[in-house]
Amino acid sequence: MTSLTIAGQEDIFRLARGYYTAKALLALWRMGLLEQAANGKELDVKAIAAEHGVEPERVRPLLDYLIVRGYLERVVPDVYRLTARGVDASPYFGYLSTMIGAYEPVFSRIEDLVTGKLVYGKDVVRSHEEMTRGLSALEDRLLGTVTDVVREAGARKVLDLGCGSARMLARLCALSGQMQGVGVDRDPNSCAVARETVQREGLEGRLTIVQGDAGDLAALPHTARVGVDLVTVMFLLHEILRQRGRDGTVELLRGIASLVGEGGRLVIVEVSGTSDHRYREDLLFVPEYELLHEYTNQRLAPRSEWEAMVSEAGMKVLQFAPVDMCQAFCMVAAVGGCA
Repeated sequence: MTSLTIAGQEDIFRLARGYYTAKALLALWRMGLLEQAANGKELDVKAIAAEHGVEPERVRPLLDYLIVRGYLERVVPDVYRLTARGVDASPYFGYLSTMIGAYEPVFSRIEDLVTGKLVYGKDVVRSHEEMTRGLSALEDRLLGTVTDVVREAGARKVLDLGCGSARMLARLCALSGQMQGVGVDRDPNSCAVARETVQREGLEGRLTIVQGDAGDLAALPHTARVGVDLVTVMFLLHEILRQRGRDGTVELLRGIASLVGEGGRLVIVEVSGTSDHRYREDLLFVPEYELLHEYTNQRLAPRSEWEAMVSEAGMKVLQFAPVDMCQAFCMVAAVGGCA
């Protein structure tokens, strides 16, 4: 083989290796084993096999493979734990679910979406369950930022559009015994998980979960809307932007401005899109992130465009807070010139 041919072969093998490694880690994530390992629990092959009613020989190869790839190490025969590399990756395990698992149904048929044989939303959809679970695992990377913003705003009633597990809302309600919260999500499974969060945290009477369209404020119960002085919208507006266009997104933002009124706040956590391919190539996972959104009825926009839409809706951007997630930002806005 020529050196060029060898390099080409190695390149393809590197891609295949990444695919197999990602799938192996995702399998452990789906089984709950990665989270256990991240919390310091050792993985016992015989115990795992017994739990699932299979022979240890069915479980062992998967863990052995991840030893080769540097994520696990053997403590004693048939007992494994995370390596230093695995521990370093553990705060980001939720990305396996949000960026790979959730979109697996889509990318396994991507050629059919490209050629029009399938239509997203009709013939194929992403896994909402995997998306919610992954975001819940990653929420800790957002909690501090959003909590600080809400505390500084002095909010009394928070409405979270697209609340998911409601962990964020529960954290916000913990800021003050007087704080109230309302979470809205259209997915019944997410609402069920959110209500479990409410019960577990002892927030009945202070935190209400509403199943409904987070993009239709007028359809929400009056009791959910009255008194709201802060609205949080996390990773939802890019779906509104694709499905309802720029005008529809601005209309929703106007509705939020009207709802919170003078002195109220809007907190947006979104992902910034880019248009310069030279810039995109230097950003961690951004080309892949934008690709998966293009084929799943979502549209990312540059941060400047989000600023423009907020301004058009009659609000003023007060600050941007850092968010330690892929290409994400936290924008705080208020009605008119409110400081």
